[in-house]
Amino acid sequence: MVDTTKIADQIDGLADKEFKAGGFKLSIASIMAILAFLGTVVGGLYGGFVLYQRIEAVAGLDLDEYQQQMQIMDAKVSGISVKVEESVEYTRDIKNGLRSDILNIEKQSDRVEDTVRIIEDNVDNLLREYEAKVRKLMDSNMSDTRTLIDNADKRFENQRERVRISQNSEMKELEEKLIDKLQRALDNPLAD
Repeated sequence: MVDTTKIADQIDGLADKEFKAGGFKLSIASIMAILAFLGTVVGGLYGGFVLYQRIEAVAGLDLDEYQQQMQIMDAKVSGISVKVEESVEYTRDIKNGLRSDILNIEKQSDRVEDTVRIIEDNVDNLLREYEAKVRKLMDSNMSDTRTLIDNADKRFENQRERVRISQNSEMKELEEKLIDKLQRALDNPLAD
């Protein structure tokens, strides 16, 4: 048969259980918070690494290839007698397009950093909320259990008092009967 009081005592002690790691005492809730924080940091670092790779890909574009294309375009432009002003304008468009692409990448990087910060804040808030809810639930259950035990103690004491009163009453009645018989026997010793 399972002893539920021992199991309940072990469960009650679990929330207060502390572990030592590296000279620090950590509770289960703080370990869970540290793991969530580490997960968030690792996710943020991974997102930053991916973004860094994309920026490197843009920064590592082969400018010589663009230069060759520009030379080919210049040759075509002079070959078909396009005005120099048009080629300069076209080059400006390319330059502005590249600038726009780089600015967009920087904006995306900023958005990723903001998103990571928001997620970290949300995780921290959720951890605090859940820890408070768990503590409140544990306190409520402890209070309910104490109330049940107190009620059971009162009922036991009431029942014990009733039994004592009943026994006293029966003992008194038995004593009165014995005294009555004894008195009759003393009054008339030859009667029985």
